[in-house]
Amino acid sequence: MNSDGLSEFLAVSRAGTFTGAASALNVSVAHVSRQVGRLEARLGIKLFQRSTRSVRLTTAGEQLRKSSEKISDDLEKAFQEVSNTQRKLEGRLRIASMSGSFADQVVGPALNQMAAQHPDIEIEIDFSPRQVDILSEGYDFAIRAGPMQSSGLIAKPLSSRTRVAAVSPDYLKAHGVPRHPRDLKDHQCLLTNAKFWRFSENKKQLDVMVRGRLSLNAGPAILDACMRDLGVAYMALAGFGDAFATGAVVPVLQNFWHRDRSIHLVRPDRRFSPRRVDVAISHLETIAKRVEAKERAELEAIRSH
Repeated sequence: MNSDGLSEFLAVSRAGTFTGAASALNVSVAHVSRQVGRLEARLGIKLFQRSTRSVRLTTAGEQLRKSSEKISDDLEKAFQEVSNTQRKLEGRLRIASMSGSFADQVVGPALNQMAAQHPDIEIEIDFSPRQVDILSEGYDFAIRAGPMQSSGLIAKPLSSRTRVAAVSPDYLKAHGVPRHPRDLKDHQCLLTNAKFWRFSENKKQLDVMVRGRLSLNAGPAILDACMRDLGVAYMALAGFGDAFATGAVVPVLQNFWHRDRSIHLVRPDRRFSPRRVDVAISHLETIAKRVEAKERAELEAIRSH
């Protein structure tokens, strides 16, 4: 990259001055100016409009910047991959994760698998509903559910979940079948911490206000209440365990269940993370995809009930 002037060109485009570019590259201003000049001469185009105080990309310069940034990123990734293969995987991982069915099905198995394959890795997992401060508390990444707020960190979708509505057979006999989410106003709903339940209708979100005399924040407790004929449960499929298979609960409102990308992996800038972090994330993504595929098959079977 240095010999053809692209590194210097990119540094100037990022810094906005030749002096700033020279400082970033730890070279002289004359070297940067010479390399950019040679690049312009070779291409036969002007890349910058120069003034006494700053430089501005020309249209051709902007086009080259966009293409060169991708090349630079690809080379950096290639160099990193080659370097990583030569390094032994070791060190400590510190991860914060929500608890619940996703943690049981994906997070625990994925990181246990990694620990078995890499004996020199130490892994600490904090299963807690608390939203940790990743940077100040020294976590490598966190796994969170729900909408992401702007935090200066990178939030990557890790998995989607389908919320499933169900009741016990005896509840159904006593209270009838809700045909539409709005019918829930006439039913006891097993609440979590939300006043609205989100459904899908004609590929659009439908938020319905719900009511109930029980408010629970744990999947096992919601399932137990549902099987005791206390109301309508609406939660991720995994929370029902084998209750559908055994007939302890039956599905309702199948055409309105909502699926969204509600589980994210939140991390600092990936360019500065050690290889063990990327390997851990790869394990998580692999297990998450496997669990999603299994869930899709189970959902089809339940919907056809």
